[in-house]
Amino acid sequence: MVKIIYRNYRVGDDEQLADLYNRAFQMAGFNMLRTTKNWNWRYVQSPNFEPEMVHIAENIENKKIVGALCANLIEELSFNDKKYLIGDINDVICHPNYTKRGIAKTLMENALNYLKRKNCDISMFSADNSYFPREKIYPKYGYQVVENLSVYLNCANLLKLVKDFPGFGYFFPVLFMNSYIPRILYRFFIRFNPFFKNFSYEIFYNKKHFVYRNAANEILKKNYTAIPNFDRKRVLWSRVNVPSRKHAPTYIFIRKDNQIIGCATLTHTSIFYLKYGIKLRVGFVYEILLDKSYFTTHRNFYFGYIYLIDKILRAASKRFIGISIILASSNQHELIKALKAMRFIKFTTASIMMKPINKAIPDLDVKKYFYLPSYLILGMP
Repeated sequence: MVKIIYRNYRVGDDEQLADLYNRAFQMAGFNMLRTTKNWNWRYVQSPNFEPEMVHIAENIENKKIVGALCANLIEELSFNDKKYLIGDINDVICHPNYTKRGIAKTLMENALNYLKRKNCDISMFSADNSYFPREKIYPKYGYQVVENLSVYLNCANLLKLVKDFPGFGYFFPVLFMNSYIPRILYRFFIRFNPFFKNFSYEIFYNKKHFVYRNAANEILKKNYTAIPNFDRKRVLWSRVNVPSRKHAPTYIFIRKDNQIIGCATLTHTSIFYLKYGIKLRVGFVYEILLDKSYFTTHRNFYFGYIYLIDKILRAASKRFIGISIILASSNQHELIKALKAMRFIKFTTASIMMKPINKAIPDLDVKKYFYLPSYLILGMP
């Protein structure tokens, strides 16, 4: 009989944890592969990390890690101008050969006990709506859906996409019409819209980190809820001290009369489908932020998103990214409308789930957008 023990992270666990992640999530088909260095950066190097954040199930006989859960980050978020200490749950994983043994249940209970000891007000995580745990497991622990989000994708660099996967070459004309014609048309419309007369944009690769931080903080405070403190420590961890060039950010700034009124962050990674030997370079947009107060009408706000999306795709093309992915929460109506106008395809849906620990789940301000942190949604800082 297999004997499983439960413990916390130790130095040297990184390689096994990265391998476990890859084994577990490749079962779902397309997914990124984590290296030991990447896993260490995401968790061990994160602000205020402590080993008790990583909960591990280990086969004591062969010293093999067969399950893991990360309760990281623990941070203050602002809801309706009130601070809540939030404990994030990430990467609930179990080795394919060790499922249906209660491992995930025990890891979740251990993680929740840890968050209680840390005096967290609320536990939060994201769950893919197509997975079994979203409907059958997490609600048993008191988690409830507070926000729905959708994942949209579009081709940024068609030649790179065909190079990565030659099979797309058969659909080249269709992909060109779907991905490039809308960009050309909307550039024409915006150019002759007098509201956008004094608009300009800038694209920077791996610089202007703190200019971006300051601009993002201002826009987040005015327009979003569930916002973290995007401080110097977080910038150094997530944007400066990255483990490889692909994680170095490209920043896109939108200006009106030389004032930054919108911004976005783009990085890329490789997505694999090992079963079929497929590897695609995919760009992830971490934030897509616009200050609504600068737009006089909903229509101009919608065109503002189109303007920003076009520049994101331009930046992605320069990074030789085949496909770009953008996330949108359910109440970002102008953003969703703009993504559809630019012929982005809705790929999948997910939910933000919360569980009250020491405080009730706050009512969300319907006039503000729910901030979607990349480390919670995409698994990357």
